Amino acid sequence: MSSKSFDKILIRILISNTGLPSAKIGSWTNRITRLLESHPKLFDWILSPTDTPGGQFVYCRKEKAKPGILAKILRKSPALLVASQYFKALERLTKDQTEIQLLVMDDLALLEAIADWKTRQKSTVRLDFSFHGHSFILPEAWGKQVNKVYFLTQLGYQETRRRNDVFAPIVEIIGNGCDSNLFFPLSPADKLQSKLSLGYRDQDKILLWVSNPRPKKGLDLFLQLGKRLQAIYPDLKILLIGAPKDLQLADDSWKSLGKIPNAELPNYLQIGDFYCFTSLWKEGFGLSLIEAAKCGNQVIVSSTGGIPEVVQNLPNSYLVESPNIIESWVEAFDQAWDSRSDFAPERDSLSNFQNLDDWNRRLLNALES
Repeated sequence: MSSKSFDKILIRILISNTGLPSAKIGSWTNRITRLLESHPKLFDWILSPTDTPGGQFVYCRKEKAKPGILAKILRKSPALLVASQYFKALERLTKDQTEIQLLVMDDLALLEAIADWKTRQKSTVRLDFSFHGHSFILPEAWGKQVNKVYFLTQLGYQETRRRNDVFAPIVEIIGNGCDSNLFFPLSPADKLQSKLSLGYRDQDKILLWVSNPRPKKGLDLFLQLGKRLQAIYPDLKILLIGAPKDLQLADDSWKSLGKIPNAELPNYLQIGDFYCFTSLWKEGFGLSLIEAAKCGNQVIVSSTGGIPEVVQNLPNSYLVESPNIIESWVEAFDQAWDSRSDFAPERDSLSNFQNLDDWNRRLLNALES
């Protein structure tokens, strides 16, 4: 669809299988919610399992697939069977509209269902997909209905292209972003005061791990790594966020806070010195990684998925090429430790690193081109 015809679009709809608005920790839903707050007229309707239906927010949820005799008779994909609420809402909201733009958020089953809905419309329908993983398979049979895909990284796009014999959508690389007014490095004096207020000593160096405890996030690896590092660096303290509060820890030099509200996260990232991103799968981007970096931490990260692209221009970042080998992490941490006295994070330069305002602009451009 050309930019000229885009100007004539009469209705724009956001479609999500995660409830919006949202205050989820470390999620794309937080960015989208803030975008909707700052651009309330960007979408005419938002279809999702929302907790606050009303106005432009319409409650829709996927239903559980019930494969059986009926599905076999109809020969329909389970993806089509679970999206009936979205279909009904779209039929009602787009009645008599001549041009429609749909943006599906990060759900391939829902995307397949909406692609099928598109084939049955007389209106002109543009279908966009915002993808928040690293790469995916887009079957040609229905993927030809997808007009544009938004990727987090160029690496993710290129791997997706390699995995698909045919990949026809227009592509936009929109990246990620977090708020530089929330995530920023403290001055040395303010950082010391914050450390002391949270029970740490002046000489303590703090190593952070922020994620959820799924095996692919590397929690078990990090627990072993932390013990190895403390044997070498006795002033190293370890702080985990997102892991269970009742996690069995080595001693009181370790703390596990569990899940905390997103608004409180900077308070802890800003007292950190090092951050380990021990992911063992192909990450799309790594939001906690950029949050920790913007707060002034040296970051030691798995060289997997889109991560090398994310940190390519970030000073004092260390890629671990063999992330399943603990010794590789120890070697990278040694380099970070040796350079700690030369590292002076600057708020102005870090403000420009993966800035939320830049992400907003890229997303708006993707929608409007």
